[in-house]
Amino acid sequence: MKRLIVISFVFACSMSLVMAQSTSEKRVSPLTVGAFGGLNIPDLTGGGGNPLSSGWSSRSGIAYGLTFNWNTGTHFAWQADVLYSSEGGQRNGLQAFMANPDPTTQSVMPYLYANIKNASELNYLEIPIMGKFLIPVTKTSNFYVDFGPYVGILLNAKQITSGSSPVYGDMAGTIQIGGTKSFDASTDITNQINTINFGLTGGFGFSQAVGFGSVFLDFRGAYGLTTIQNNSQNGDNHTGNLCISLGYSIPL
Repeated sequence: MKRLIVISFVFACSMSLVMAQSTSEKRVSPLTVGAFGGLNIPDLTGGGGNPLSSGWSSRSGIAYGLTFNWNTGTHFAWQADVLYSSEGGQRNGLQAFMANPDPTTQSVMPYLYANIKNASELNYLEIPIMGKFLIPVTKTSNFYVDFGPYVGILLNAKQITSGSSPVYGDMAGTIQIGGTKSFDASTDITNQINTINFGLTGGFGFSQAVGFGSVFLDFRGAYGLTTIQNNSQNGDNHTGNLCISLGYSIPL
């Protein structure tokens, strides 16, 4: 992670040295549009005592999209993005799974346990709208801090399990109730996830004038306020992620 941040920063600075022009040559505009992409590190947090909600850790994904900025002054701007964000989490080790995968067939869902690998991949189209506070460093560079709400629209979701394990009747793995079985599978769970996810996002970054526009390095965190599962028997989780991206914007 630290190595990625250092490489991204060095890359941005190198581009500014090679391509920088004087500010007198630039067309000043309050509106800019840009493109960005980078590494997404999502996670799932859970509560409610549901065994399907606990034990998740972060996985790696990608994020990319378009960004629009409206500068209202030297120190403030509005920013709106449209981006693809790969989110979710992973669990490795002894964990719960539903004995009956159809939660509509009974009112109380028993859980069984197995020692496997499990990844949840949730892909969203997200639209954040943020206030952006600008901190000028030089005439051609700024630090910035931004914050605001976002809405996420679910594109698709799948659960990928792998490994072979005996089946246990308790979370401690002391009561074996079934022989070893394979859990290798990729399951579409789109219909188990809420289509809309509302949340909050914010972070900080650095922009440097380069060529006709600006290169920016952005660090952003997000947390979904909506429980992602549409049935509590499938779990009770919220999304969260850290995104590190590099982009380029130009005036309109």
